[in-house]
Amino acid sequence: MGRAVGADGGLLNDLLTALKNPERALDFSLRRWDALLPVARRSNLLGRLASLMARRGLLDRVPFPVRRHLEAAVRVAEAHRRAVLWEADRLRWALKAVEVPLVLLKGAAYCAEGLDASVGRLSSDVDLLVPRDALKTVEKALLAHGWTPVKDLPYDQRYYRQWMHELPPLRHRDRGSVVDVHHHLVPLTGRLRPDVRLLWDRVRPSRLEGYFVLCPEDLLIHNHLHAFQDGPVWGALRDVVDADSLLRSWAEEEEAFWWRFVERVGVLGAARPCFYALWAVRALMESQVPPWVLDRLAREGAISPMTKAIMTRAVKKALQGAAEGGGGATTALSRALLFLRSHWLRMPPALLAKHALHKIAVSFRPSWGSGFRRSEN
Repeated sequence: MGRAVGADGGLLNDLLTALKNPERALDFSLRRWDALLPVARRSNLLGRLASLMARRGLLDRVPFPVRRHLEAAVRVAEAHRRAVLWEADRLRWALKAVEVPLVLLKGAAYCAEGLDASVGRLSSDVDLLVPRDALKTVEKALLAHGWTPVKDLPYDQRYYRQWMHELPPLRHRDRGSVVDVHHHLVPLTGRLRPDVRLLWDRVRPSRLEGYFVLCPEDLLIHNHLHAFQDGPVWGALRDVVDADSLLRSWAEEEEAFWWRFVERVGVLGAARPCFYALWAVRALMESQVPPWVLDRLAREGAISPMTKAIMTRAVKKALQGAAEGGGGATTALSRALLFLRSHWLRMPPALLAKHALHKIAVSFRPSWGSGFRRSEN
């Protein structure tokens, strides 16, 4: 019989157990699967779980109603992989006359490099990093080849162009695919802003012709920044699983990786988000993160024991609540704390107050009379 959703994180534990060891999923009853499938979907991890089980020839050994869901998830994930690679091909074609380096980020980079993190991964867009002085040229070329702005309200345009680390998202008018063109990894207004020139110094040619990717250490650091610096954290479970896969690809095969990683974190000044990310990876996925790495990151990030205790508990509760679709007062408090933290990290107080007032005004503005469309930054 399946365990109920509760304070012990039963369903989340089941999902993580199956991701770490897919053979364990064969022990799940039909009732447990019935409760677990929505959790996996909600976490954007059903495709990965299904693909890992398919690779091990396990799908024929689960109950038939479950197998149908898993087989469909494998097909959807494979369609996403093909779509990402095709979109990268179309972007390269559209930008062939633009003589600037194109760096694939996040899921697109995982697919291009054939990393284990790409297995079963659903990607909703393609993320590119280009030099900031090339943004206008790149945007002009994309607009000329069928991409159009997703956000066209004046405030949204200003929000992205003045304060963020990327252009407003662009969607292709025929395929509906979205590209996010970055010039940095974190918002320009944020409290943590690594020198982007250091990233460019260590990019390397991708296995996908015409592209570059970040070096392994920077690819992992970007994962940590995306999950624990540039967002509210509670939707970061997939990022934690991605990070675990990246570590198993690199750190377990090369002992010197950790020394290079810690040195790189210090150079980029990213100790705090990297500590929280690695804590989550170790706690949830049982990754072999050496204790000295966490100790050093905690010291470099000036993370006090009290801050560490509050944050780790809040992260665990928020991730559990997001995955299981529930939670009580503690989960709600954790989400609120992490939400406030994410905005505090993204903007200085004066700008944050201005942005909050705008959002409040927008939320109360009537939707009739002027064709108003809600801003969704």
